[in-house]
Amino acid sequence: MLSIFYIGKRTLFDILRTGVFWVTLVLLGTILFLVIYNGFRTMKFEMEQQENLQDKAVETEYMEEDMWEDPLEHIKPEVFILWIAYGITIGISNLLAIFIMMGLLGRELDRRTIELLIARPVSRGQIYFGKLAAGWVAIMLFMFLITLWTLACQLLSGMDFHPEYMKAAAIGVISPCLIGAITLFMTLWFKGFLAGLLATIITASSGTFGLSMLKWLGIEVLKLDWLVNGLFKILPPFNVIGKYATEFLATDLWFNMAKGMFEGYGPSPEDGLYSEIWQVGVYLGVVLIASWLSFFRRQFN
Repeated sequence: MLSIFYIGKRTLFDILRTGVFWVTLVLLGTILFLVIYNGFRTMKFEMEQQENLQDKAVETEYMEEDMWEDPLEHIKPEVFILWIAYGITIGISNLLAIFIMMGLLGRELDRRTIELLIARPVSRGQIYFGKLAAGWVAIMLFMFLITLWTLACQLLSGMDFHPEYMKAAAIGVISPCLIGAITLFMTLWFKGFLAGLLATIITASSGTFGLSMLKWLGIEVLKLDWLVNGLFKILPPFNVIGKYATEFLATDLWFNMAKGMFEGYGPSPEDGLYSEIWQVGVYLGVVLIASWLSFFRRQFN
């Protein structure tokens, strides 16, 4: 355990000394500030304007009050804003995880310095799990800092404070940790750039748009149900993570109803998608075991 700790500690310091981590943090922080501060104030102003027009129309009797009823008026602006902020945060965190994990073992393999590392009195398992732990800690630190900034942006914008966003972020951090583990596995079999590219393709294919396109092309067009079902089992279960995380964001009744209206258009568990949170743990366990076995049996000479 001490070996894992020291390997992870040194690797974590190496990650935090890179510009990628801090540049991504500042960039995402700026985007979130613009989305939350400007977005919330703009939506709130437009809704107030609409309410004023409605009141004037009713007062002057130009229109019946019932004609102005719109389900959109019951939506809280912060519901949309926080959904957008969460989606941007997870998307950029996934990309950061790919960049971080690409260099942990991939750089050692490309430079052929891995022989010096495994020649030390530490096992390959300790090297692997030390590197993985460092990457995960860096990802969690990134998510922690950006979540605190998101909460601060809520207060600065005048939005009602939503501490439940922290719960959504706590579940959502599983997503970049999972794609990070997959990327680390890829670097054991492919060159650094190719491993990152494959991890990016897997991430994009596992999103709502990617899964919907796979279903449309594979099932609706090509009628290859068995192939699509197999792909859904291979791809990471990001849909399950997102489902459980966004439950803390969709507090508006109308929004939940609207979300349910569109569920039939995308893939579902009947199409082979994962549907339970325990399946995420099993999937992650399979990735870790496959990675450890690959690194343990890899010949570097």
